[in-house]
Amino acid sequence: MLIIQKYGGTSLATPEHIRSAAKRIAGVKRAGHQLVVVVSAMGKMTNNLIALAKSTVGFAPQREMDMLLTTGERVSMALLAMALHEEGIPAISFTGSQCGIVTDSVHTDAKILEVRPDRIRSELDKDKVVIVAGFQGVSRDKEVTTLGRGGSDTTAVALAAALGADQCEILTDVEGLYSADPNIVDNAQLLRTCTYEEALEFASLGAKMHPRSIDLAKRFNVNVRIAPSADPKARGTQLVASLEEEPGAMERTRIRGIGSKDGYTLYRTRMDLSTLSERLSGVHFPLRFFSFTDTEVRFLCEPEKTAQVESVVPFVERIGPVALVSAVGDGIHSCAWVLSEFLKAIADTGAPCHFVCLNTLSVVAAVPSAFRESVASALHAVLVERSESGGQKKRELPEKGALQIEGLPTAGSPPYYENLT
Repeated sequence: MLIIQKYGGTSLATPEHIRSAAKRIAGVKRAGHQLVVVVSAMGKMTNNLIALAKSTVGFAPQREMDMLLTTGERVSMALLAMALHEEGIPAISFTGSQCGIVTDSVHTDAKILEVRPDRIRSELDKDKVVIVAGFQGVSRDKEVTTLGRGGSDTTAVALAAALGADQCEILTDVEGLYSADPNIVDNAQLLRTCTYEEALEFASLGAKMHPRSIDLAKRFNVNVRIAPSADPKARGTQLVASLEEEPGAMERTRIRGIGSKDGYTLYRTRMDLSTLSERLSGVHFPLRFFSFTDTEVRFLCEPEKTAQVESVVPFVERIGPVALVSAVGDGIHSCAWVLSEFLKAIADTGAPCHFVCLNTLSVVAAVPSAFRESVASALHAVLVERSESGGQKKRELPEKGALQIEGLPTAGSPPYYENLT
């Protein structure tokens, strides 16, 4: 059985963590399995390297940032290979370029074009454990590239697809995917199974897998399991194509969980779409939740990309920090009670709401980051916990004025509007 395992930075944060990971990997190898292990940089090393660059220069060219950031995974891959040798397990480490991960030429956010896994197969045939540096590859013009935040997940799934692996295990510091962030919602429950589509919705708002990796897993039908690195044999969360339906619930809307992520910035700009399109032509990352009228355009930007957006798009208003909070479940778009409960729960917290967006699998609201925890907890109590108990009581839509769409913060709350006109 060929298994791809991915260890995140917190699972490799110290030499003790690395030795513990090596012992677990050795156990899997001794059980007769072939293993490719994808690693992230140790602990907060990536953040520390970014901070180092910022403290050294005012502006760092993206090519040089890729050269710098890829050193983090090189450290962890080499140390893990050493620890495996000490366990009596033959191992070899490869960078992204050495193991054949070919990307486009977009520095700091490259996309994988193809995987040429010949060297990995050759070492597996020699009965070695192959350790691969995640998050990185090489362009066709032989430039080192990185895949962006969360790129090690994408590396693991891409290798699993290219090698035809039996299983891809994403090993993290939590047990799997939860019905909400357990750090802010007390009653969050572990999801034993989750569809690719649902996982993609959760991942887009900060769950334990990167959205690009889930998209790859769905496209190539990769068998993905998310489990705790401290106990890889734990059941964790299995990604599946579809969920088994409960008897007598053919069209019942199933609310699977509440996703949330803060730190976004909401921009308002006065320009027509053709001009905006021209300005964004060189921006190599997604902007979220566009809305536009004849006179203005609004969109959300993730926190690490604000500087790049502001360098190309003139804006008249910046609102932030903003949190996105969503309810995820199949059939949400066709079920009126979900939207009613969603709006009422937000209104009950007193949170101002910048917008609400409804699609097939989720309904999403943008609220000030200060309200993220209270809104997520309220939505989980009303939609997930009640749904699990079978109670889907219909409610009327909130009375006019109860939900503050584009409302200003109440007195005493932190300012998050910055008008730049």
